[in-house]
Amino acid sequence: MKPGDFVLEILKDVFHDGRTIILMRHSARNSFYGVPQELREAMDITPEGVFLARAFGESLQEIIMGNDLFLGHTVARRCRKTAEAIADGFAPAGRVHLIGCQPEIESPVVNLDTYVAIRNEIGGPEGIRRWLDNRIPKDALQNPRHYANKILRSLVSFPVAGRNDLLIVVAHDITLFPIISTLFNRKLAAVEFLNGIVITAAADSAEIRYSDADFSLKTAWKIG
Repeated sequence: MKPGDFVLEILKDVFHDGRTIILMRHSARNSFYGVPQELREAMDITPEGVFLARAFGESLQEIIMGNDLFLGHTVARRCRKTAEAIADGFAPAGRVHLIGCQPEIESPVVNLDTYVAIRNEIGGPEGIRRWLDNRIPKDALQNPRHYANKILRSLVSFPVAGRNDLLIVVAHDITLFPIISTLFNRKLAAVEFLNGIVITAAADSAEIRYSDADFSLKTAWKIG
């Protein structure tokens, strides 16, 4: 399956079951290897990443039909460019809305210098594992469970125009790791580009799904 297909397969099954929200990782970028921390936020997606995001947007047309698409993103350039490429692929004038950094998806990093020092000492994947096990100092990264619930509340409470419109927010794997760990008790080492969670929200509860090559997961989440 190509990037984005896991989300699309879930969406085909659940769209119109209620208000639908997707939180997904951005499209393909180059490796961070050798890139200074201060330059990473400005990193763009690759030409392949643009192609994949546009193709994802084209596929959305066949699923959400006459409904509107709302696209938000974090402040990072690669997330904004992913949202713009999805919008280009979706295309129908007047039915796609780029809403900028809404809803706000804050970074889990509390102190960047402290986090970078930990990552440089033990490595990124090990740092994520320790974070999800609550073994990283709270002055470096937010409590993963508290962070996950805060992001989910922000997503499900964000208003869009119509009940069957689709909201997509483009973020990062570090945004998704604590959510997947909290909801499904799965401590992932990676989330592929254009994959993420699909939320169908009712008045006081939500069904949340995630799928990849190894797992197909679903759970209920209480809003509050």
